[in-house]
Amino acid sequence: MMEQMYLPYTSSSPGPYRHMGPGGPPQGSKLGTYMNRGVGGPNPNTGQYQDMSSKINSLSLDPGMKIMNRQSSAPGRGLSPSSPGFVNPRFPSLNSGMQGGSMYGGGGPSFKLPAPIQSYPVVYGRPPPLGPPRLNLDKDAILRDMEKRTGGAASRLSPTMRLNPAAQLQNPPPMRPTGNVTPQPSPEQEAQAAASAAKVTVFSENGTTYFYNPDETLPSQLSTGQVVGNSLLVPNWSAYSGTPSQVVAMKVRNAAPTSLQESETKMELITRQMICHTIPDPQENQDIPSEVDNFTSLCPLEPPASSPLHKSSTFSYVTTVYKSVNIKTGQHMCLRRIHGYRLVNTKCMGLVEQWKKMSHSNLVTLRQVFTSKSFNDHSMIFVYDYYPGSETLMTRHFSSELNPQIDPYNGDTSRPYSQNKNLMRHQPAAINNTGLLAEALIWNYVIQLTSALRYIHSAGLACRTLDPTKILVLGRCRLLLNCSGIFDVLTYDPNSANPMAAMSVYQQEDLVSLGRIVLALACNSFHAIQREQVQQSMELVTSNYSSDLRNLIMYLLTNSQRVKSVNDLMPMIGARFYTALDSAMQRSEMLEQELARELESSRIVRLLTKLSTVVDRPEFNMDVTWSETGDRYMLKLFRDYLFHQITEDGRPFLDMSHVITNLNRLDAGIPDQLGLMSRDEQNVLVVTYSELKNCLEQSFAELVGAASSKPKNIGL
Repeated sequence: MMEQMYLPYTSSSPGPYRHMGPGGPPQGSKLGTYMNRGVGGPNPNTGQYQDMSSKINSLSLDPGMKIMNRQSSAPGRGLSPSSPGFVNPRFPSLNSGMQGGSMYGGGGPSFKLPAPIQSYPVVYGRPPPLGPPRLNLDKDAILRDMEKRTGGAASRLSPTMRLNPAAQLQNPPPMRPTGNVTPQPSPEQEAQAAASAAKVTVFSENGTTYFYNPDETLPSQLSTGQVVGNSLLVPNWSAYSGTPSQVVAMKVRNAAPTSLQESETKMELITRQMICHTIPDPQENQDIPSEVDNFTSLCPLEPPASSPLHKSSTFSYVTTVYKSVNIKTGQHMCLRRIHGYRLVNTKCMGLVEQWKKMSHSNLVTLRQVFTSKSFNDHSMIFVYDYYPGSETLMTRHFSSELNPQIDPYNGDTSRPYSQNKNLMRHQPAAINNTGLLAEALIWNYVIQLTSALRYIHSAGLACRTLDPTKILVLGRCRLLLNCSGIFDVLTYDPNSANPMAAMSVYQQEDLVSLGRIVLALACNSFHAIQREQVQQSMELVTSNYSSDLRNLIMYLLTNSQRVKSVNDLMPMIGARFYTALDSAMQRSEMLEQELARELESSRIVRLLTKLSTVVDRPEFNMDVTWSETGDRYMLKLFRDYLFHQITEDGRPFLDMSHVITNLNRLDAGIPDQLGLMSRDEQNVLVVTYSELKNCLEQSFAELVGAASSKPKNIGL
């Protein structure tokens, strides 16, 4: 609703208008202040009031509003308090007993304040269109709009009239704006008009206006991905995303510092690579042939035997192990040579084919078997996968057999600090304060060995080489069964009606061999498996390890009429299997994290190769200025920005992170800007990484196109 403003009128006025009281206007109002300033204070004399009333009666307020077309210079118009003939009006005092919604008592006429002027085109000399005005119920908005359109007319209302919602009328007469004031459009209307002229879409939010084209798309050089669905943007580039939180948490839980863990992994991989490239001393190994079948670069992996006739305790033949390179594939392989063996019957190759199909994470796979005379004798060569840096279980845990000082059975475990340090480097937290291996490590070995045996036995084969000298240890605790299939060839009986019938017997022997290895690991001595030491060894296991480990050893070593199976060991392993699985998964995550760090290294090298091929090229297509003009000039400045930065005092600025970060941004082609300054410091180019990437791709494409084109025949 709208506020009301009342003007004095005669007491004889009919209608609902009420006469003002004898007190005059309120003394705190602007009208009272104005009247007091004009005549020196309120005056109860109503003579001048009657004169004012007669003048008001002479006004014509017809609906046609003819008076609005009169000129301001007409008689009786445009009078100010200082003009001649102006008479100060007098009002009766405020009627304290007024009823209804009027502020003043009496019969004076009341006039409504005009409603907000509608946005009609203003045509002077013609009244605006009549009709019911649109009411805006927001009083503050109405007052602000009136002040804007009427030159501050609303500001002349008293505070009481501003705050009284009851003093409102419904049918105000239309008002004519002054001749020099035109309706001003709102900021929203101005923004909408500008947007319509520019043919763009406008959007306002929190006082900010946005102009945009809904059909606008990013240019091709700024596009960094493809849209999947309606909400996902998948980039067409990749970059290292940092260390995953689960890997960080694993490093925190470990006792070793993070830098030490990372260096151990890297040093282990570097050591393996160095071993792969090891070559023998030609002066000490003159009897090694340069090639054996399809293998070359043979290098012995075991120290030479004390005697040429020294036979292997396992195979009863003289054996030698070599590292070699396959000529056809370039892969490093392991050759195990059986000296002086002549193959009589080739039926055993059926078993060899079965072994070649075997693949398990705890089994060294047999790849090839052949005979050779390259060593000036008849030799049988078994080819296996090569695991550089591995060592035998005997070397890792039973090296004390060569030094009785550290045998737990002699009651003296003292040794030099250097030996302790070297052993602990290979077996961190593997030996407890009693000189025995940790039970968790033993169970880890048991899980791996039983997993490999279960796989082999389920295929109808037997390992037959379950010996500490033929079990490889790779890294911290990964076990690999080695030399599989050799016994099947060396002991093959061609006269047997069913050679596979003996496999069940060999499988039982594998389980007994497993029990002996577990007992030796529990006692940390290979002497513990001797017959006269078994009773003492079992007492040691009972007093230091769990009953499950003791029951497992007893089950494997005790003779029984029932046929044993590796599957019977699973209840004894129990939930320890899940612990081993969790450790393997954590190890996998660690290695994947190390791989992720090096995954994008080749991408940076390719980018640098392209950049170096284009920048500072002497000439291209007989144009010596090709590398100094156009896109190549920006690439040259970018090269200086990467590698030729200097500090404020002129020293070279060497920061690898600066180079890597900017190369990643260039390869991704992001729309971020950077400033490139010429060497004479007279020119500065502001470009984006996407523009630089576009320049590099186009320039390199020119070189590739010229390189792949057919050569021109140039006559001499």
